[in-house]
Formats: sequence, C-alpha cells, structure tokens
Amino acid sequence: MSAEHVYRVASSGWLHCHGHQVEEVPAWPRLTHSALVVLDMDDVYTDVWRFEGKTEYAAALVEKRVRTQGLVEGAAHVVVHRLVKLPGGFQVFFSAISLDLWQRCTQWAKEQDDHCLVMMASGLLCDGVASGSARVVLSQRRLMCFVQSEEGMVFGSTQALGSGPSAMASAAQVLTSNHSTLLMRLGAEAVEWCTLWSTQPADVDTCLAAVRSVVGGAPVIMHAQEMTLAAERVHTVMPTLARKAAGRHALNPSLERVAWRAERWVAPITVVTALVGIVLAIVGVLVGQLADQQRNAGMNQRAELEALQSRIQAVSLVEAPGKLLPVAEFSRTLDEGARHDPVAFMAVLKAASNKDIRIQRVRLETTSSLGSAQPGKKAFRVDGVVAPGASASVTRWVSQMAAAGWTLRAVDPTFTLPGSFSYELVANAAAPGNVKP
Repeated sequence: MSAEHVYRVASSGWLHCHGHQVEEVPAWPRLTHSALVVLDMDDVYTDVWRFEGKTEYAAALVEKRVRTQGLVEGAAHVVVHRLVKLPGGFQVFFSAISLDLWQRCTQWAKEQDDHCLVMMASGLLCDGVASGSARVVLSQRRLMCFVQSEEGMVFGSTQALGSGPSAMASAAQVLTSNHSTLLMRLGAEAVEWCTLWSTQPADVDTCLAAVRSVVGGAPVIMHAQEMTLAAERVHTVMPTLARKAAGRHALNPSLERVAWRAERWVAPITVVTALVGIVLAIVGVLVGQLADQQRNAGMNQRAELEALQSRIQAVSLVEAPGKLLPVAEFSRTLDEGARHDPVAFMAVLKAASNKDIRIQRVRLETTSSLGSAQPGKKAFRVDGVVAPGASASVTRWVSQMAAAGWTLRAVDPTFTLPGSFSYELVANAAAPGNVKP
C-alpha cells in the first residue's frame, strides 16, 4: 500500500491513485498535497537512436530528426531517459512529446502548492535496469520492452489492435519474436515483468506466457498492487516505480526533485535521531553508574590505605623492649662479622689478582679516617706490588673488587718497593661477593 498520491495521465483521462483506491479526476486539477504524475500516453513517440558526435548535443540531434521525419505533430520537446556511450558515438533512449503538452505540464506543476513531480512511463520502464538485464512492461493494451546489454540499448513496443484476447496475444507474439534472440540469451532470471496498469487479468496472463516461452522460464515478476476503480480491479506497479524513479526521471528542475526527496528523508531521519538520542541517554546512564562505581571503589581503597598507614605508623612508634637490646647488638655483630669473613675475602681477593699482582699483606682494621668510611667501621687493608709496566692490572683489580661488593680507597703504600700500592676495602651492605655462604 502506497501513501503517495499518484496521478496517471492517459489519453482517456486522469486517474488518481491513493492507498487502494483509484478515482477519475478532471484534467489539470488543483492539488492540495504532494503528488507524482506519470504521463502514460499512447501518442508519445519513444525509441532508441544512435548518433555520432558528442553526448551534449543528444537532445538537439533527436529533436532535429523527429522534426524532419514528422514523428510528432507540431513542435516537439525531447526528454532523454538514458544515454550510453559507444565506440564512435552514443545511443539515446528518449521520448518526444508535443511542446504544448510539455509546457502545460511544467506550468501546471509549478502552480501547485506542494511538490508535484511529473515523469513519463518510458522513464519508469528503464529506471534501475542494469547492464545484462531487461524489463517488459504492460500498460493497458500496450506492451513495451527495454534491454540494456553490452552492445547497447534496445527498445520495442506494440499496441494491441482490438479489444479481444487474440489481439493482445498477437501483440505479445510480435514483441517477443522481434527480441527473442536477445531475451533468450539473457535468460529468465535477467528479465523483469511489470504490470504498469491493467484492468484485464487475462491480458497479463497472455503476455507473461509469451515472455516465458521466449526466455525459457518464469521471469522475475514485480509485485503489483490491486486497487479498486469503480467496479473494476486495477493491477499496477506504477506507485512503486514512480516513487523509485522520481528522483532521477522527473521532468521538474533539479532543485524541486531534491526538495521532494529531502521531504521523504525527514521521517527516517527523525526516527534515526530519536533512536540515537535514546542510545546516548542509555550510554550516559551506564557511564554515570560506572563512574559512581569507580568513585566508590577509589574511596574504599583510599580508606584502606589510610588505615594501613595508621597501622604502620603505630608500629613504628613502638619501642623495642630493653631485654631485646643485647640480642639486637649481638645480631648486628654477627652481621658485621659475616660481611668481613677473612676466608671469603681471601677467596675474592685471589680471584681478582692475576700474575702481575702480588699481595704482600692483608689486615682487618677499624677505620679512623673520615675520607671514605665512617669511624668505627671494619675494613681490610691490602698491601701489594704490581709488576713493572703492568699498572693496568691494578685498574682491573680495583674494578673486579668493586664488582665483588667492596668500596676501595687508596692509602699511602706500606712498602717502598717499586710498584707498591695499598688500598682500604670496606664491604658494601648485602653485597653478593662478601658474605660467606
């Protein structure tokens, strides 16, 4: 069911389609609503022609030939439905209508209070037909075919000469025979059938049977609405095709077509905007709840941290009992002795000394200078001699002892031999190389 107001303008008169109803109306009515007007007239000349030259002059070239051949009575206006460029030229699918009718249609459409788009049945015929496909359309007693192939465009049309079923069958036989090779090559799945306007179901069945016999199967059938016209039943796809083709094939200026299309977008955009607003509101609530949860978690962690700091501070203020002081002093002494274990120190000293260094004496002393260690600290004094010309060995020895966890301070040599050196070594706390395992 279409909510559009669609007007069919035929040689027999004007028909207004809305919902499931069709009614006859006077010609050129005054409209109070937006409308789609389809010119479905038998006296409009439609065809596909080929020209050489530029596509910009297509309408002028067609108009000149139409006027020369007298295909339209009086002055004509050419409506170009589709252009296809080909090697050496182009093809044009067009309709030529009386200039008087064209001018009256455009003027009447401008005088309406709401959007009024005028289009031709030939534009509906080719709209949406892709390359390698075809569309066959029945409009009352006229059968039309449009094909778009790699070679170009093909158009055919026949009119049933009479009111009986045999006349319709003859017309369908003529059209399908003229294009049987092309339709057969496309196949049934590439051919679409449309009942543009028909009050005779028998005519639809007759034409469909002719198409099926050529394409070798049932074509794709566009669903037709059933409407009521007085006591008759009308089957038509005109509202659906007109709504799809209005933006491209309306004869109105482009600004009017854009305005009509924009009006159709208002409702969908409103719905989408409302949905987006609802989604954003839900996301805002969820984000707010998540922020509250994060804030509460942070406050809980801060409270736990403050409680832990209070406990640490309380523990740090507790003084050790007097009875534990001798034990603590004894423990400190043991730690001091472990760090200055002579056996472990001699092992490290031996590992760091190479053949160029001869250790003369090692003593464990209590430092009294203020240079490198605090007074009262234990330190090893090492006296040695380096071989002549091997002063670099002393540098390596100092580096190795420092790496083993000792802080070295050079002192005046005890011996006066050439190459003599003396160092004071203080153990670093928790150094891996100065604790006896």
